[in-house]
Amino acid sequence: MDQRSDEARRRAGDSSPARRRAPCPPGPPRPPRGLRALPPAPRAVAVVIGAVMLYGACVHVVGFALGGFRSRAWAPMWLNTFWNSLILLDSLSGVLLLKARRDGLYLTCLTMLADLASNLYAVYGVRHSTLGAGTADVLLLLAFGLSVLTTAPWLHRHLPAPSRGS
Repeated sequence: MDQRSDEARRRAGDSSPARRRAPCPPGPPRPPRGLRALPPAPRAVAVVIGAVMLYGACVHVVGFALGGFRSRAWAPMWLNTFWNSLILLDSLSGVLLLKARRDGLYLTCLTMLADLASNLYAVYGVRHSTLGAGTADVLLLLAFGLSVLTTAPWLHRHLPAPSRGS
């Protein structure tokens, strides 16, 4: 009879006290990873930059959804192609930066340099305009890009170095 009740308990998912595993003793605490490993100020800067990069990706997604691949008809095809590629580049750099990875910072800096160059070319070279009225988005992008590029060396010192194993 006792054997049947043990068998019924096992089928029901209830193991007998003799079969239960003893809890493992806790090991040493794991060091914090990602953003939690950063001091508060670099963490805040990484979060703000990463969030703005993800916002930029959303802006390009909306432009693509509303206007198609050639959402800016006045711009050459290669410029539209680049702006559409920012959907991927902005997303990737934002996510990597929010994971506190140095390659996210590198990609963010390269993306911002290319984005600034393409937008300034569009204003001066294609539209033959100047920075002023009607170019508020480019002025905001310029301010953000300069802030990213000026804080990058400081943030780089606080981001953990990539491990050799990954």
